[in-house]
Amino acid sequence: MSSFSIYAQEIATDRPSAQTDNSYTLYHKAFQLESGILYSFNSGINQPISIPNLLIRYGAFDKIEFRFSSDLLYNASENEFSINPIQLGTKIQIVRKESFQLSLISMTTLDNTHQNTNIKIVGNNLISNKFSIGYTFGNNFSENGNSFNYSIFLNNSFSEKISGFFEFYGFSEYQAPTNKHAINFDFGGSYKLSDIIQVDAYFGKGLNNDMYFTSLGFSYLFN
Repeated sequence: MSSFSIYAQEIATDRPSAQTDNSYTLYHKAFQLESGILYSFNSGINQPISIPNLLIRYGAFDKIEFRFSSDLLYNASENEFSINPIQLGTKIQIVRKESFQLSLISMTTLDNTHQNTNIKIVGNNLISNKFSIGYTFGNNFSENGNSFNYSIFLNNSFSEKISGFFEFYGFSEYQAPTNKHAINFDFGGSYKLSDIIQVDAYFGKGLNNDMYFTSLGFSYLFN
């Protein structure tokens, strides 16, 4: 999640982080593509590689954006490609101040077999000119059981182009057969090649589970 001035029409992405999205909506009529390669490992098993995982955002109104997300997956062990179910949703800006922002994000998975909707609040507080704290809390509604999700995101801007972050995040299932609870962390950074192009990289690991992942990303703003 990259932070930016509310008056500067430059790229600000929901990448790079596992859970904490940007607390700003896109500008009216702005169109943004965010993509990345994601490699993950879980319980001794290599997971399908996202090439890419894709998020498309469009500023439909001044404080409302429309969102589209999906993944092209490659299973190396079976040498097969597949596509994750499409996710559609919105981000609505609730508060937009220079030192404090708050948004509501809702994403629904279009899947004939498993219906899934994730709703969460995303906030950000600017502590200084370079350091900010982001956070999320929300709920995932699924036919297989619900789960509460949360995160805290520490971001530092080293310059106008370079920023780094550290994030703790997790989820806790309830009304589900497993009642699983996971706590993870990730860290990384982003670099703005220009006002409309950004590259990023980050790495994450489970704290109470055998999981890790790494990702390289590229984002472009069509202003």
